[in-house]
Amino acid sequence: MVHLDYCWKSLPNLAEVSLDIGKDEADRLLEAVKDQGEIFSEPNNIEINEKEVAALQPVFSNLKTRPGFVLLRAEAGFNDDELRRLYAFISRTIGKLNQRYGYFFDVVDQGLNYTKEAIPVSKTKASTGYHTDSTAKDYVPDVVGLLCLNAGYKGGESLVTNAANAYEMLKKRFPECLNELEKSIIRDVITPGSEYNREAILRNAFPIYNKENNEFLFRYMRYWIESAHSKTGFPISSLLIQGMDAIDDFFSKEENTVRFKMQRGDMLFLNNRFLCHNRSAFEDHPSVGRRMMVRTWINFENSPE
Repeated sequence: MVHLDYCWKSLPNLAEVSLDIGKDEADRLLEAVKDQGEIFSEPNNIEINEKEVAALQPVFSNLKTRPGFVLLRAEAGFNDDELRRLYAFISRTIGKLNQRYGYFFDVVDQGLNYTKEAIPVSKTKASTGYHTDSTAKDYVPDVVGLLCLNAGYKGGESLVTNAANAYEMLKKRFPECLNELEKSIIRDVITPGSEYNREAILRNAFPIYNKENNEFLFRYMRYWIESAHSKTGFPISSLLIQGMDAIDDFFSKEENTVRFKMQRGDMLFLNNRFLCHNRSAFEDHPSVGRRMMVRTWINFENSPE
């Protein structure tokens, strides 16, 4: 079965999925992109010389199957512009970038509350809950990238877990719930520029687990599923609630989750099709500066944008 190719046989060791980018290597990559004026505005126009990024290719091969994520760590000493440029170039070597929120979206607390308005949780300081990125039926990023410019003061830890392993658990313990999770399920509409009404929400429906066309795809954020049902008055089944409870319980267990705190210069890339991620709530501090991450959505070259 295709999903077994993605299951973790054991919890990944963070050291095994991390790669330090030394100053010499970072300088070489920055030199390759220094005259690329469109790296931020039109990154998909940037041509990639395979020789320039050959050292990264073995690492990124781990993105398409287990373990499904990699943490690159740049040495200290680079300023924000250099880190952004390095991150943009490395992101482009993985595939094509999507611009629904801008090619590079600053993840910072904007003093907003996602429970009071239809906005991404990334604009708040709240815990995101376990989720995959994009609630839009017509688009799913293959890879989510995050660059850390400021780790912030308290909290803000990253958590990564595996939906393929959760699938195995559901198949054994909750098969009737799994059948419900494979049905089309409505999600709230939050993508900028979208139509926000009951009909749009009812159209924005797709499974949590999708195994059609010999692919494994997991798409989940419980809050937007429950919000969609609340706004439309569409009944939410007891099997769906039980299934989501089982998923959340599985993800919450320490033995199923890799937990770490990103530091300045860290770049996390994770597969958004079979991994699920979370962020603990955080607090900024005036003297330390606001927690600042930069997110990008990436699709492999053979995937639709």
